[in-house]
Amino acid sequence: MVLVLAIGIGTQAQTRNVEKQEAVSKSEDIYLNFKFADEIKVEQWDKNEIAIAVSVYLDNGEGNEAFNLKTERTSGQVKIYSDFGNYFEERQKRWKDRKGSYNSNTEIDYVVKVPKGANLKVKSISGSMEVPSYVGNLKTDLISGDVTLKKYNGELRLKTVSGDLDVTMNKARIDAKTVTGTIYSDLDIQKDGGRNSGQNRIKGTVNNGNEPVVLTTVSGNIYMRKG
Repeated sequence: MVLVLAIGIGTQAQTRNVEKQEAVSKSEDIYLNFKFADEIKVEQWDKNEIAIAVSVYLDNGEGNEAFNLKTERTSGQVKIYSDFGNYFEERQKRWKDRKGSYNSNTEIDYVVKVPKGANLKVKSISGSMEVPSYVGNLKTDLISGDVTLKKYNGELRLKTVSGDLDVTMNKARIDAKTVTGTIYSDLDIQKDGGRNSGQNRIKGTVNNGNEPVVLTTVSGNIYMRKG
């Protein structure tokens, strides 16, 4: 069920608040695909339910009603994704007819609650993630956005193309790589093969950890902090 509420901001701007809930079983993976986003905050709770609250402000409020959240269920997976219909295509066409150029202004923030222990994957073109604490397996696939994770227990596979990865950890089997950035860490890492830390890649273990932590960014720094 989707609940929609519009509230005024100032005298001209309006945001649209969208909420969605989906029941999920412990055997189902969760896949969130939020095409455009500013901030994505992920929290966990003891319910077997996904709850998403979104604040939408698209093109000074003109495109707010085009936004929706949709669900697809396949064997073993619940996918929830953002949908804008043909809003961007129609708007681009109108600007082209006027011989102008259209640059969309999107301000979309998500707060997501998922069950503890859930296997979660988050994908976004333009969104940064904040995760205060996570228990379970977590994957990200971001184009432009940072990921900040303060505490976790499980397997991590965090990837962004243009952004920083900042993870606090106690135990892990690390494979961290950045192409143009730098890796910073205050952890006591046992390097694979006795190799020294590199500026762009580190592989090794922390406190004899077995759970993999794979951190990959192309243009950004990696911060691995002691918990």
